[in-house]
Amino acid sequence: MTFQIDITLHWTDHFVEYGFAVAKGLIDPAFCEEAVERVKEIADDPRPLDQWTVDKPGSHHAGYRDKSDPVLRKVFDQPDLRAAVATMHGGPEYWNNRETFYLFIKPYDPKAEAKLSHACHIDFGKQHIPILYRGFAMFVSLVDTEPFGGNTMIWPHTHRLIQKQLMGEPETEQPSEYFEELHKNLEDPYEFVAEAGDVLFMHHLALHSGNDAHGAHHKPRVALACDGWRDEWLTEIDPATPKLPPWHRSLALNGAYKTVYDERAERAKTDPEVTAEIAETV
Repeated sequence: MTFQIDITLHWTDHFVEYGFAVAKGLIDPAFCEEAVERVKEIADDPRPLDQWTVDKPGSHHAGYRDKSDPVLRKVFDQPDLRAAVATMHGGPEYWNNRETFYLFIKPYDPKAEAKLSHACHIDFGKQHIPILYRGFAMFVSLVDTEPFGGNTMIWPHTHRLIQKQLMGEPETEQPSEYFEELHKNLEDPYEFVAEAGDVLFMHHLALHSGNDAHGAHHKPRVALACDGWRDEWLTEIDPATPKLPPWHRSLALNGAYKTVYDERAERAKTDPEVTAEIAETV
């Protein structure tokens, strides 16, 4: 069984409640088509995508930063995406507009099985986990995908559970006994089976995972994972504050909180990019 989107909720409210949301058709199809052709150049394989495998051109996971690709960076010019980020943060002035993103290619694996992975994680392994942080992730699907096609999976409500744990014990790390126990009692995950142009918004504390690609029609996952970040890291939250924007509300489910660590400084100890960002502001 997989979790089904609650269609009674606006996507921003879905993000608050479940730790993720899907905005359908947010990206212009023309950009998706142009981006796929660019991806074929990057992969050095012009064949139809349903002919791709893990052997050729293979899986791909590459980071891009600050106008590093003339085509793929255009995702940040998409007006509906920009409007969605502004809505999440409470205004366009809060997004730092930093063009940081990853290209994910997960082609068909003939040796895999059509099943979903039970492994999951948050993106803060063996380091301080920020409780409030600076934003969220956006997974832009450039292609139509299919079930068991190497898609991203999200476990609902885990953003709230993990944040509550961190508020009580801010030194909790991953892996740990807490995460081992949490993994034993998870709800069914959501599989992001997408149409080209759909965007998955994901909370930084939501457990997630990728899968092997073994769908019936050999469709690969081809996506851009983009950052919807502020420059200023959030340091406190209070649910009683009037008109909190959706991203803030997703961090206020466990009540008022003020950080006990300088979360950006803690992150900089293990993340060279955050160290570089701090240096830029000095």
